[in-house]
Amino acid sequence: MTTGTRGGLARAAALAAGAVLAGGALAGPAAHAGEPPPTPKIIGGTPADQAYPFMASLEYERNGNPDSHRCGGGLIDKEWVVTAAHCVTQAGQNGAPYSVMDPGLFHVRVGSSDRTQGGSVAKLKGIVVHPGYQYLDDRSEGKDIALLHLDTAVPQAPVRQATTIPAPGTPVRQIGWGYTSTTDSDPSQLPVQLQQLDTKVISPATEKCQVDANGDDAWGYRDHDICTDNPEGVRGPCGGDSGSPLLIKVKGRWVITGVDSRGVGDVCGETPDLYTSVGYYHRWIAGVIG
Repeated sequence: MTTGTRGGLARAAALAAGAVLAGGALAGPAAHAGEPPPTPKIIGGTPADQAYPFMASLEYERNGNPDSHRCGGGLIDKEWVVTAAHCVTQAGQNGAPYSVMDPGLFHVRVGSSDRTQGGSVAKLKGIVVHPGYQYLDDRSEGKDIALLHLDTAVPQAPVRQATTIPAPGTPVRQIGWGYTSTTDSDPSQLPVQLQQLDTKVISPATEKCQVDANGDDAWGYRDHDICTDNPEGVRGPCGGDSGSPLLIKVKGRWVITGVDSRGVGDVCGETPDLYTSVGYYHRWIAGVIG
């Protein structure tokens, strides 16, 4: 997330400021993923040191760039990508908790560490958001997870899914194309090369997972989130990283255990990051994708 913005929606909005998409205007500084923006990049990370064939960039047209990055995601089936719900929703109408954005606005690039070229590109034919998710401007209530149905199968190998929530102390790897500096604020400043950062899971009961420095719990831990530590108090995901995979190593293979949802505080890297647990929601995922 960028300085002065908070939560997953703010991250997404920071990327979308001024964006206009076919089918609707998505402009202005609103703190929502509703205006297709890029989501957080990793502060204090390093360029990816290996291929992640399951890594996906959710893209849309912005200011004449047909492939502007909005969010990350993970390929979990030849035709399905898991990401954060706030990446593909807007405020609901008539009391609805959210409205799903038009799948026709988006495409994904899968299997390349360079978000501008390589890999496979597929359009979306559907978006499924967890029914318990709520699109809110001023806080998160969790359940920030969605599935993107691709219009064609891609050849890349899907990543295995966790079936449980990792315990505190578990080593994890964050990957994404989010901002690499807290002073970045325009999608044109997002890195082209995928970044990575190793950290660990910390107990959700830890105060810094629950509230920010002012004691505000608006973007803090919710049930079935994963709280990840911010190394040295200055490193972690940022705007453009929303929806990106949180990985664990199991028997030498990467497993996706979460998707990036939000930071607890105002400035990227200064507080822990919260990921929606793929493991907890694996039965819901299986029910959707079959």
